[in-house]
Amino acid sequence: MTSTQTRADAAVKVAARLGIHSSDPVVLADGANVVVHLSPAPVVAKVAASTTAVRAAAAWLQRELDVTRFLAGRGTPVMTPSPEVPATVHHGDGQVMSFWTYVSPSGDASSGDVLAGEDVIGPMLRDLHAELAHYPAHLPVLAPLQDIPSYLARPQTTLTPTEAAALAAAHARLMAELGSFPVRPLHGDAGAGNLMDTDSGWIWHDFEDTCSGPVAWDVAASTASQRLDAQRVLAAYGEPVDPAQLSACEQLRRLHLTIWYNLYAERLPHLRPRAAELLTRWPPH
Repeated sequence: MTSTQTRADAAVKVAARLGIHSSDPVVLADGANVVVHLSPAPVVAKVAASTTAVRAAAAWLQRELDVTRFLAGRGTPVMTPSPEVPATVHHGDGQVMSFWTYVSPSGDASSGDVLAGEDVIGPMLRDLHAELAHYPAHLPVLAPLQDIPSYLARPQTTLTPTEAAALAAAHARLMAELGSFPVRPLHGDAGAGNLMDTDSGWIWHDFEDTCSGPVAWDVAASTASQRLDAQRVLAAYGEPVDPAQLSACEQLRRLHLTIWYNLYAERLPHLRPRAAELLTRWPPH
């Protein structure tokens, strides 16, 4: 697969064509996307990386831009598209990317050790859902879960046939358990890792998985975390969440995580032990 550096270089080139010049680009993250601060400009490039293996990346990136522009217009605390370039998906050197306003973490969070707790996540997610309820455009139903069959259908997957069959069976079983549900606009990946503590307060970011579905899908991003107390999250959220749907969504979250770590591991060898460990949680039946 294309390297991290190749994607970062592409971001610098595309930005330069748009009038943004970076003499000291810094890679902030590498996983589903390569995220590059185009320093000294106050702009961040988000370049599709592992996502291209299971998604039509441009559509997902554009949806993220559209939703965050809408939310920012309503005063919701979100990371915003860069005002220095058109808020659309850009292409260059075979890469697809979007551009965002650089926001520095607060002094306490600059080390990367500060994550939102239950009392932050709950109210912020409730308020976010209240604003998303006004979003006028269609959002695909539980779009992130399509990653699972898309990954399993890839001929180049590194899974054994037994592992692939176990994951496919788990996906079918859990989707049946989830059953029917009321649909509403969601963040799509509303865990603590997608809240940033800034000098002006906590803000939401990474809306690439934004979709519609049961509220349990968003809440499960926190209640499924071993770091957080699920009951405290639910109490802080303060709105009813169907317990059966939440249980199914928590397991689907873990299955989704397994798929993504195994996808990351194809590009990032240091993640292979974690990917292998997650696979062991889905034994064949």
